[in-house]
Amino acid sequence: MELNVEQYLHALSAHVDTGHQKSDAAFLRQVREACARPDGPSSWSRTMAAYRFARNARLDVAALRDARRHFTLQQADPQEPLLAVYDVSLLDFTHHASKADRRSIGDGVGQGYEYACALAVGLHSGRICGVLHDTLITDRGPDDAAVVDYTADAWLPQPSREQAQRLACNHKHQLICHARYLRAQAPGRRFLHVADREFDDHLFFEDCLGAGEDCVIRSNALRNVLIRPAPWVPARALTRKYLGLPQPEGWVCADMRALIDQAPVLTTKEITLDAKGRLCEPRLARERVTLAVGAFTVQLYRHCKRNRRYLRPRTYVPLNVVVAREAHPPADRPPICWVLFTSLPIDTPAQVLEVVRIYELRWRIECFFKYLKSGFKLEKLRYDEGSKIAKFLVVLTLAAVLVLNLKQHLGLPAASGLDTEQYRTIKHATKNLQDPALDLDTRLFAFRATWGGWLGRRNDPLSPLILMRGLARAMHILDCYAAAPAFLQELLDSGFFGKRKCVG
Repeated sequence: MELNVEQYLHALSAHVDTGHQKSDAAFLRQVREACARPDGPSSWSRTMAAYRFARNARLDVAALRDARRHFTLQQADPQEPLLAVYDVSLLDFTHHASKADRRSIGDGVGQGYEYACALAVGLHSGRICGVLHDTLITDRGPDDAAVVDYTADAWLPQPSREQAQRLACNHKHQLICHARYLRAQAPGRRFLHVADREFDDHLFFEDCLGAGEDCVIRSNALRNVLIRPAPWVPARALTRKYLGLPQPEGWVCADMRALIDQAPVLTTKEITLDAKGRLCEPRLARERVTLAVGAFTVQLYRHCKRNRRYLRPRTYVPLNVVVAREAHPPADRPPICWVLFTSLPIDTPAQVLEVVRIYELRWRIECFFKYLKSGFKLEKLRYDEGSKIAKFLVVLTLAAVLVLNLKQHLGLPAASGLDTEQYRTIKHATKNLQDPALDLDTRLFAFRATWGGWLGRRNDPLSPLILMRGLARAMHILDCYAAAPAFLQELLDSGFFGKRKCVG
């Protein structure tokens, strides 16, 4: 992964083909500007350039997304398995009345868009490689309908326009369509699909296993399943089988909720939670929780809901279940319990823990959304329609990936804060930039943080704004020195800038 902005842009330019050289150049300029100024353009002319870029009707957002996907796959290690992490984030533009294509979001009171994203994350490194695909869902539905087929497997005879639009906005159906689209656009690359509970869907499991791919999806755990009789399966878990599929020999029907409590423990794992009880990095931990982890094998046959109709499953889906439940639940909050459906093996405790680790990597997309919304102020964009925001989102996602990888490259957390040891290291480096005993990457990071406006106080965050502003200023300084080193040294020696010596 290139962490130098110019090298990053040069690598990106090899994949940009919007049909016109000036459009390609405009796109790259916007990415450079977003990297340098995540708080927005620095002048009126640059602001107008950003608006002209977004409203250029001849600039196809699909072409920009294609360039980003090719670039993302190039940045990923071809030998490392790649996770496709899916999630949906709500973009609240309730107070932006000029946006005529907003839709109801959240509880139905807010107005804005839904942003559905498939993020590429390295399985072993945990590194965010980039965005594989995304779409902005407006009142007209997903804006990628021209390239993604949302009518496949609709299971409805000649759906009306309203039914077709409702189906395209169904998150579970979107997951199936986006996974198929990625397979078609990246032949030969196998993805491991990871998502949270809202994507727990029988039809997706059926489609994923049919394509020979793997998945780790958190379950709602509200269904009946087929399981082989075992001593640990309690009698109260058994229930009457329903639906028309014939029951396989040697399997019994059981209530998943009863199985979760009784699943045999194979190993344990410690996780850290923040003040709101959410998974977090150890430095932000308010509580450490020990999870008892078990696993078993089931077959699924749950109904699926599409267009307000329940559809019977066409076949059983064999999956493994990994249960990670709190070993000593407290009395003052609901206990932690993750129920994960996966096609990965669970024969050993190490394999079971790997499934849990993969689900923990899903947190990367939450951090990515936070960078877009809190770091790059996505919800403050003043464009008057979703198509313009979608174009600029491609720019912002590329800039966000650069910042996140910069921090991971230095072993720093993706969030803005630092633990005590990290703070001391960066603080020490800011005061000793010329000390060759210190790691060069650490000194460069400290240089960027200082020039970005970080004051070095213990609780000051290292936000995307600070890092990218510092990176831009550092690049300007280095560009000046590379252009005229002898001249600048002469000025320094003459006392024009004081009695300091030129660094480097």
